[in-house]
Amino acid sequence: MKPYAKKRFSQNFLIDPNILRKIVQTINPQPDDFIIEIGSGKGALTDLLLKSSAIIHAIEIDDDLIPDLQQKFSKTSNFTLHYADALTLNFTSIAPKKHKIRVVGNIPFNITSPLLFKIFENAKIIDDVHFLVQREIARRLCAVPKTKEYGILSVITQFYGSPTITFDVSPKVFRPIPEVYSSLVSIKIQPVINNSEFQQNYHTVVRTSFGKRRKILRNSLSDLLINKSGDCPIDLVRRAESLNVEEFINLTHWLYDSN
Repeated sequence: MKPYAKKRFSQNFLIDPNILRKIVQTINPQPDDFIIEIGSGKGALTDLLLKSSAIIHAIEIDDDLIPDLQQKFSKTSNFTLHYADALTLNFTSIAPKKHKIRVVGNIPFNITSPLLFKIFENAKIIDDVHFLVQREIARRLCAVPKTKEYGILSVITQFYGSPTITFDVSPKVFRPIPEVYSSLVSIKIQPVINNSEFQQNYHTVVRTSFGKRRKILRNSLSDLLINKSGDCPIDLVRRAESLNVEEFINLTHWLYDSN
């Protein structure tokens, strides 16, 4: 019996060859690239990526798909298959030294946010990301201040990289057919403050600020403002949704660097 899409993995296999080619054109894989593909599925995107001669490490959690993938690509020298959960995968264990990796995949809704946060934890070894995600999430990733889509995911993503929506994808090109549109979002990872403590503090400030979205910062950040003195670089009567990434960075420095 042929493998089928499983609800527990939120699987929707992309079957349209034109969309697959557009995704690969966007990724533009090169022979010396090291690419991690999250969720190889039935290998449709994998096949096109391998033809570029890039080194492909495919991650697949569905054990029913593993035999077909092994059989299909067993004689392909630039292919390595990992039966693993991408959320617990140790990226550094398979990444080459002194060579940044690229991460691609058709990502289920239920793991998109945690997977992105895992990507950001490994940002210093990653060059770029190309994910096919639900259109709603793609818009949140790329949202600007003072819009309803702008929130925690927007501010944290834009701290680590520059996200762009390349194109939207109809539900009709998947099997089974999902109820929503998807978008290919590309994130070019950029140099960030290389300090894990600061990054953790930044995450705390962002999450706390948006935790009570309708409240002004003085109220939402009240626990962090205890014993703080001096002039804050950000007007604390503003709301979280009005701050851009640079302002959140300045706010984090003020909250944690000064006494």
